[in-house]
Amino acid sequence: MSTPPPAGEPANEAPSRVGKFIQTYHSFLSTFVIGAAGLIATSTWQYRQSEIARSQAESQQQIAKTQAENSWRIERAEILSKNLQVLASTGEPTVEQRYGVLLSLTRGNILDPELAVSYALELGKDNADYMESVLANTSDKNYARLASAFQLTCQQRFGIGRDVQICNSDVHAARSDAIADLFADETEFARAHKQLGPTVLLQDERAVQAAPARMAWLFTPYLATMYERRQWADVRGFENVSVGARLVSALIVGPQHPNELLAASEVAAVNQFHAERLAWLLGYVLGPRCDPECKGKLSDNLLTFHSQVPGQFDDVLRKLLARPRFEVTGVFTRIHARLLACQLDSADLPVLRDRVLAPVLNEEATKAKPDAGKLDDLLSLLVLVPEPRAAEEGAETQEARAFAASLSKTRSLLGDVAYRAAYQARRAAAEELRQRPSPALRKASFCNAAQFAPSATEFDSE
Repeated sequence: MSTPPPAGEPANEAPSRVGKFIQTYHSFLSTFVIGAAGLIATSTWQYRQSEIARSQAESQQQIAKTQAENSWRIERAEILSKNLQVLASTGEPTVEQRYGVLLSLTRGNILDPELAVSYALELGKDNADYMESVLANTSDKNYARLASAFQLTCQQRFGIGRDVQICNSDVHAARSDAIADLFADETEFARAHKQLGPTVLLQDERAVQAAPARMAWLFTPYLATMYERRQWADVRGFENVSVGARLVSALIVGPQHPNELLAASEVAAVNQFHAERLAWLLGYVLGPRCDPECKGKLSDNLLTFHSQVPGQFDDVLRKLLARPRFEVTGVFTRIHARLLACQLDSADLPVLRDRVLAPVLNEEATKAKPDAGKLDDLLSLLVLVPEPRAAEEGAETQEARAFAASLSKTRSLLGDVAYRAAYQARRAAAEELRQRPSPALRKASFCNAAQFAPSATEFDSE
């Protein structure tokens, strides 16, 4: 019989199951806890060691990679130093050697692309085909650099060539043609792979407006080929790149060339193709996107192409000259400079006079409130083109009558004194200046220079 606890002392409570388990298996538990702690510590140590080993391996790999890159840079520098004298040479005697060295260095990615392009362009002065081969094997080319090396010939700038100082750049015509051919190949390749390629130059509309002639001739081989093959979808794909691309396309394939032979089945489609682009070009030149400077530069292009596509730019030029005077000051300035320096085919002058200048003068003179300044501007252009000749037996031609009527209306508006100063005296002064040009005009004047036929990219060239 158990003795009850004394009064005032708490009764001994029976231990719980957990307490009894700990009392019974305390040795096992202490061993387990110590083992688990050791296992965790060991695992943590092993993990840290593996991380250290991995970090060391990565460091070793990075060091090895850096050492390899440094070794390659040193090797490249040694290769370049051995070939620098060859690359820096110029002239025909070393062209084969330069081509071989430059092509090898380019294919091996030893030469920086910018440096490769510079050496290739220098090589192109002696052999354009070699230059094109090197550039075709150069990756990550700067197309803007190539475009800046493209030099327009006099034939491309003015539609004629003369033996004058301004045409000295014609000696590099073969190199420029090779650059345009390269652009054609790489544009076609880029479009097939849904890339921009050289058309990246056309994304900036302002850049195209600043040099419309250069951009047009750079892409002439590509667009001409697409046009000749009737690959309308490719032409539209090119135009969809940007507004600048559409402007270039309108200048190149907008007008229909007179020597073009068409099958009866394609006449309607081809005519519509040209009409759409000429209409767009007219709207662009007269629209707000083309500021006065843009209008002036585009008028220069329209004047050059005027002789190649008879009649097709007449409407654009007439409406351009009929715009308010503040919009087209640059247009008059550029046309005046071209006509004064005879930088236009003489066979095209009567066409320009009868289809553009005289009709615009007549339209301005018949207005209710004609602009005297505009009349003076138009007369300043007319004095630079020959007057129409009377036909045999004294019979006047229709053009001569229209020309005389325009001058008569203008004379009645200005008065005899102002008319003689604006037309007759100015015509005599222009002839005198052409015979005895100033030093600046002498460098650019075609008036008394011998004609020659420089190389130029033709519309139908492959």
